Amino acid sequence: MSLWEYIDWDIDEEKEKNKKKAEKILKDFPNVESLKEVLEGVQSLMDSEVYDKVYEASNLGEEIGNFSPPSVEYLLEHYRQDKYASSVLKNPPLYISSLTGVIIFSHYLATSGTIEGVNYVYKGSKLSLNDLDLEHAVLERLMSLLDDFDKPVDFQPPDEEFYKKLKDIKWDKTAKKLFGKINRIRGHIAVVKWVQDASTFGNGENRLLVFLAACNVVNQHRDKILPEDVLIAYKAYLKLLNTDIRKLM
Repeated sequence: MSLWEYIDWDIDEEKEKNKKKAEKILKDFPNVESLKEVLEGVQSLMDSEVYDKVYEASNLGEEIGNFSPPSVEYLLEHYRQDKYASSVLKNPPLYISSLTGVIIFSHYLATSGTIEGVNYVYKGSKLSLNDLDLEHAVLERLMSLLDDFDKPVDFQPPDEEFYKKLKDIKWDKTAKKLFGKINRIRGHIAVVKWVQDASTFGNGENRLLVFLAACNVVNQHRDKILPEDVLIAYKAYLKLLNTDIRKLM
């Protein structure tokens, strides 16, 4: 048995620790718009039942649904983002951003996998091949519209060129520092809620958030992740967790 399993967390005490961390971040980054809103949203995950359920869904593996696609070729033909991502993004056995680039194929997989988990939670039953259509549509909206993904507006879905630009994305030092500080609050929440099983889920969240931040960079015709991109990525993720995506289409 792990030492973690013997810890009896005082939730109110842990919330207060996160509140103090958030206050410190606000002092360190006084001019970053929407930072207070995002920090409050992250702290609210401690009490989120949906967050718990999405975590549980992430551990289901093949039990999450029965997709039974006819072939890999079928998937690549019907889901263009899978095709672009798999053909353009690197898929190294080990992720070292200075060598592999900030965005690799696993970032895309983490994003599409999270959408799948959210869909499963709100549907309340196993997913089918038809659910992939919905999830792919939401993925395109999320990549293009970020935290406005739920709004009925026209948009241009990502194309192959979009992914080529993702490959060249770099971190701004201030943005990376901010990302790390916010993640420490989220990581602390995960440890309190799920003890030693939190790391795999947390790594997926990290990749999703970096991917969304990078998508916003491309949409803004830049090549470097800035603090504003980090916050937009978090706002999009928090909204996704609280959205029944079946009602969007």
